[in-house]
This record gives sequence, structure tokens and C-alpha cells, in this order.
Amino acid sequence: MKRTMRWAAVPAAALAAGLGLCAAPAQAAPAPGADYQAVAHPVVGRLGETVEVELGVRNGGPGPAGVRPGRGAGTYEVTPPPGTTITAPPHSGARQPCVPAVGPDAQPGSYICSIGEHFSAGERETLGFRVRIDEKVEGAEGQVRVLDRDGEPSPDPDPGNDAAPIRVEVVDRLPEPLPEPPATSSTLLLATTSGTAVSAGAIALGVTRRRR
Repeated sequence: MKRTMRWAAVPAAALAAGLGLCAAPAQAAPAPGADYQAVAHPVVGRLGETVEVELGVRNGGPGPAGVRPGRGAGTYEVTPPPGTTITAPPHSGARQPCVPAVGPDAQPGSYICSIGEHFSAGERETLGFRVRIDEKVEGAEGQVRVLDRDGEPSPDPDPGNDAAPIRVEVVDRLPEPLPEPPATSSTLLLATTSGTAVSAGAIALGVTRRRR
């Protein structure tokens, strides 16, 4: 009898353990995060020219960006290349998304821009920056760099694309048009024609006189 009870106790303990495992709450899988990607295009123009350049950030997915109410989905920094100047911060309707960068580590002429609250996977938020080319600097590069990911519970899956260079291409000025050839003077043409006519008349007169 004791032996029978001993054997019965073992399956009961195993059953209780099994029930406990079944009752344990299942851990939820982490939500997919957002891959912030910096977006930059080159500054192309002539010396002294002001051109518009598209700069900003893209959500490469697979999930939407986390958002804190009133704080948007993060920030990014735009640093102009040496030899260029951002003439004015861009506007996006009534919203002013960019402010001058301040602080001991801020690069001259840089701006800090905020990302809007609606930043779904596959979307990009870019702005048209007006950039003036002041001088030609060989190898000059600026940068778009993601700074803050407000509300993001998971780390960036690919931090290597959080920055993108802003390059400069200074094009030569258009060649000056060739000067037009001087117009033929009507007076000179008339004088030449008249002189030719007089000469022909004199020759004819001389021939006539010889015949006489």
C-alpha cells in the first residue's frame, strides 16, 4: 500500500508542475522598431548662388516611430558644408520645425529639426533648405544626423544610417556669349557702291574719248 501511494505521488507532482507551466503567462513579443535613416542631397550650383536642398530623415520601418505627445518622434541635426550658408530655416506650413543649434559643441550655422508626430514606416520627413554657396572648398561635406528618438522603446536596428553627408558640387559659370559681328554700315556700303559707279563711269568716259 505504501509503495502504491509512493508511485502515485510522483505523477501528481508532475501534473501539478505541468499545470503550473500552463498557467504561467506567455511573454509578449517585442513590437518591431523603427529604423531612422538620414536623408541628404548634394548642394549643386555656382559660386554666389542660393539653391534649395532636400534634407531630413526617413522611417525605414518595419514599425512606426514612437511618439511622445507634444514632442514629436525625435530630432535631427543639419550641418551645412564648409563654404556654404543656410540662409534661413525652412518652414513647413505654420509649423517651424528647425531652430539654430546652440551649445559648446554646436557647429556654426547648424540647425536642430524636430520630426512630426505622424512618422509611419516607409514615410520620410524632409524640408527644403536654402543654401548659399559662398566659396569653393575642396572636399567640403556637411551632415544630416539623427539625434534623438523620443518614445522609441527599442534601439535603432541599423545605427549606421543615422547620418548622411551633404556634399557640394560647384559648377562653372556659363560661358559668356560671343560678341556679335559689327553690322555693315549702310553709309560705307553706299560710299563703296557710289565709288564703284563713279570709277566705272570714268572708265567708260575714257574709252569713249579714245575712240574719238
